[in-house]
Amino acid sequence: PQGQVITTTTPVVLLHGFGASIGHWRDNIPGLAAHRSVYALDLLGFGGSAKPRVEYSFELWVDQVHSFWQERMGQPVILVGHSIGGVVALILAARYPEMVKGICLISCADGPHPEDLPHPFDWLVQGLTQVVVGILGFPLTYPLLFDRLRQRPVLRKWVQGVYKHQERVDEELLDIFLEPAFDPGAEYVFLDTFRAILTRPFPAPKRLLPPMETPILVIWGQEDPAVPSFLGDRFKQWQPRLTLIKLPGVGHCAHDELPQWVNVLIEEWAASLEVSLHLKRAYLG
Repeated sequence: PQGQVITTTTPVVLLHGFGASIGHWRDNIPGLAAHRSVYALDLLGFGGSAKPRVEYSFELWVDQVHSFWQERMGQPVILVGHSIGGVVALILAARYPEMVKGICLISCADGPHPEDLPHPFDWLVQGLTQVVVGILGFPLTYPLLFDRLRQRPVLRKWVQGVYKHQERVDEELLDIFLEPAFDPGAEYVFLDTFRAILTRPFPAPKRLLPPMETPILVIWGQEDPAVPSFLGDRFKQWQPRLTLIKLPGVGHCAHDELPQWVNVLIEEWAASLEVSLHLKRAYLG
């Protein structure tokens, strides 16, 4: 009918955070799939994926997701990334703009970037991170530490520390984190991922965001104890066009603490992108 706006929905690709997996989107996949195709990946080393003894890095995960997109999709998508998955989404959008129609970042991780610090603080940060990684990786220490971390009572306390909606820390959630931790190679992956985040350089959001033209939605738990929400304000300073939403009373995992709210925020934002695109095409003829 005349005047009607007809839209074609864009697929969503979900990228989990550190130590998580596809299962962490347990209540997001059904909600989002009511409106559009949804794909969720286990980043290499996590969840049900293989856990080879390779050097883990953001470059590795970026290549993995891009290869998946090339082989299985080949059309622009919306990337939704939580924590380290947000960094992967940012790098993908910067490197392959033809792949991405929009990105949603949920408590996006950042890391130490000594190159941004004046001397001698750059050396100090580099030295401290090397010490931390060295202590974690000490052959007599790390196996005992990892075995302790994957005990259910210990994991429960750790997860409760980053969640504000404690009722969501149920047995299903603990199983999502625990089961992959007993896979062969999981001990190595856990340690080497720490090395990747702390000591292997990766593009900083401070540099990725300013030139980016891709529409961005940023969702942050106001009480996130793992990645403080003031970083969301910095993201907004670096890229004023992005949409920043802070959720009061929510911790590090907004998508799992308030899945119904987050699903609505993502879907309404994604639908607005599609309407805008069709209106633009109609205007340009």
